[in-house]
Amino acid sequence: MRLLHLLSITLLLLSSCGQAAQPVAKPFDFRALCTPTNAKPEVFGLESTHNVDNDWALWGHNLWKVIGKDAPEEVYAMVGTKRDKTQYCFSSPKLHTIITEWIDDQWGPKGGRFTIMPADNKKVCQCEQCRAAGNTADSATPAVAALLTKLAAKYPEHQFFMTAYHSTKQPPTRKLPSNAGVMLSTMDIPMRYIFEESAGYRRFNTMVEAWKKVTPLLYVWEYDRNFDDYLTPYPCLMIMQQRLKYYQKAGITGVFINGSGDDYSTFDDVQSYVLSRLLLNVNADVEALVRQFYDKYYPECGTMIGDYYLSLEKKLSRTNRVMPYYGTIAETIAAYLDPDEFVDFWIKLDKKSKSVSGTERQLVNRMLTAMAYTRLQLKPSEDDRAELLLILKDYKSVPGLLNYKETNGSLEKYLKGK
Repeated sequence: MRLLHLLSITLLLLSSCGQAAQPVAKPFDFRALCTPTNAKPEVFGLESTHNVDNDWALWGHNLWKVIGKDAPEEVYAMVGTKRDKTQYCFSSPKLHTIITEWIDDQWGPKGGRFTIMPADNKKVCQCEQCRAAGNTADSATPAVAALLTKLAAKYPEHQFFMTAYHSTKQPPTRKLPSNAGVMLSTMDIPMRYIFEESAGYRRFNTMVEAWKKVTPLLYVWEYDRNFDDYLTPYPCLMIMQQRLKYYQKAGITGVFINGSGDDYSTFDDVQSYVLSRLLLNVNADVEALVRQFYDKYYPECGTMIGDYYLSLEKKLSRTNRVMPYYGTIAETIAAYLDPDEFVDFWIKLDKKSKSVSGTERQLVNRMLTAMAYTRLQLKPSEDDRAELLLILKDYKSVPGLLNYKETNGSLEKYLKGK
């Protein structure tokens, strides 16, 4: 009996170990973070991340940089009866020549990624050539895809991408070359733990399946911030892990994660660290990575900070609330931020920081200064408000801490209004 009992325990332990072990998944081919931490990935030990400034020859809505200011009229879209310099004619032989001459001059035959996309509006060229290519009043996909195909054929060692955005949401009717692909925005998918129940997910998944029929080179443009509030905690890691797992199953080969760019964002350091590893292995243990980061870079305060940060992550995984991409402090509170818990954490961290020195003291002070903005949104007492304003006014001494949101969000302007 004793032998059977020991055998049962052994089998149970082996079973438990097997359940806990996570398989190592294949890395995404392209793994870019648009975050302040990724500007200097070596500082916090980010692993194998890309940066669009260094790893993309032509990125986003920057075709105008190639065309220049004095381009001939024929490179611009025919909208109505006139050429419109806010959009391009993708059937223009002159546009093709300008792009190829620029590639030959700047990049040569090998190794770059190029985005070929319309300017950021919904206008579509209706010239004779574009209509012959298949353009409609709403879709520029046929002309853009035709230009992409020509470029991909001329430069087989480069990769060329169009985007599923505005006038090019619909995929072309013919397959693209193997070195031509698409960038898909994930904005429709709500930032929540169980996102598959949403209509936005279903729309996105339908789009992925449609584009898969014309290219295997599928990249996503992902988001991991509240772009109306960079300074309030935004616990996105466990949600992001679920999304990355889905992307991998769906056949996505590259991920660009749009964070706060060059602007400081609370918890961006730990989030960039963990995301760099999830992009290599979507099954990595998020909690273990968070603990690992804080043990290494915040040895005195890391346990306290890690406990609080992970409590936010776990709350969202339990409640399945939606975090806003653009949202107010009221929406943030409704989703996950308990004001009393946040203030208590801030006060305890501030007290603890007084006994810390060196680099960690600087990192913690940066965090406290940034989160003083959040406390000001929580309607503090007049005495606390005056103290918090004094703390926040020191923002210029904190590297990267200039803006609290994406658009018209300078802290200088905010403080002047206070």
